[in-house]
Amino acid sequence: MSHSVRAVVSARPDQVAVEEISLAPLGADQVMIRTLHSGVSTGTDKWVLQGKFTWGNAQYPLCPGYQRVGVIEELGADVTAFRVGQVVATTTSVGLEGVHPFWGAHIERAASAQGAVYPADGVDPRAASLFVSAQVGYNAASRVTGAPGDGVIVVGDGIIGSSAALCARARGFRVLMVGRHDTRLAPLAELGIHTLNSRTGSLDAVASFDPVAAIDTIHSLDSFATYFPALPIRSGQVVFSGHSPGGVTTWGDMEAMQKKELTAHFVSGWTPERLTATLQLMRSGDLPLERLVGSVARGTEAIVGLLTDVINGGLEPVAATIEWGDPS
Repeated sequence: MSHSVRAVVSARPDQVAVEEISLAPLGADQVMIRTLHSGVSTGTDKWVLQGKFTWGNAQYPLCPGYQRVGVIEELGADVTAFRVGQVVATTTSVGLEGVHPFWGAHIERAASAQGAVYPADGVDPRAASLFVSAQVGYNAASRVTGAPGDGVIVVGDGIIGSSAALCARARGFRVLMVGRHDTRLAPLAELGIHTLNSRTGSLDAVASFDPVAAIDTIHSLDSFATYFPALPIRSGQVVFSGHSPGGVTTWGDMEAMQKKELTAHFVSGWTPERLTATLQLMRSGDLPLERLVGSVARGTEAIVGLLTDVINGGLEPVAATIEWGDPS
């Protein structure tokens, strides 16, 4: 028996709509989840909807999104690790008929393979719906090898940079977030993170912060110039965190890094261990991303409007989610 549900559907690049689609019957190793929130990625969602995300096999029409949180409604015959009514977070949806899941999280109800499902009890659903993006920031912060009390510069005030800043602080580092949007920096400052608007403030503050490492989520020569002079010779680190589409090959000056004998890390993707650790930091209160969600779309018109802003690069807050409870 198939089910009809609402989902975000992109029929071709730069086009987005909310449509009714059908779901295949639940498989034996799958979990049917009614979505509470799906988290919006201003980077990956934008590139997928623009047709520029080349890490994967995009087939149109597609359903975007790779992070959602919801309530289990049904279990496949072989599923024993979860229970009906449990709140869980998940990545990839399966069983979307006539629509390619890339990865299919922006949907009001869908199945996921049990291996892609994680307990999210005790986590604010707005935060849990951003757990994959947050895990990228967690991964970046985990690469810093300094001691508690050392300074870490984070460049880029989006969801990945904000998550990296909060995760680095949870490890005991002093953190300075360098961004360009007061509306994004303000809620981080309220959470106790030192912030600097690079458009209006002096970059002398970066050098005086005495950083041992920089987490770069922007990946440009301009962002590189923000922190490179402040990093110590031979012991400094740069963590490049995120993704750049379109054949971009220059994120920094490799010759300058070699002369200074810096260490570079490149992080991407997600792993079960990192996703679990990220959810635990949300549960403990160290990663309160619900405080950074500045936009929640409810209903078809608002969802389409939000994702159109994402396509056009016009989303202002740090983070946004789609709430799927309102069918209007």
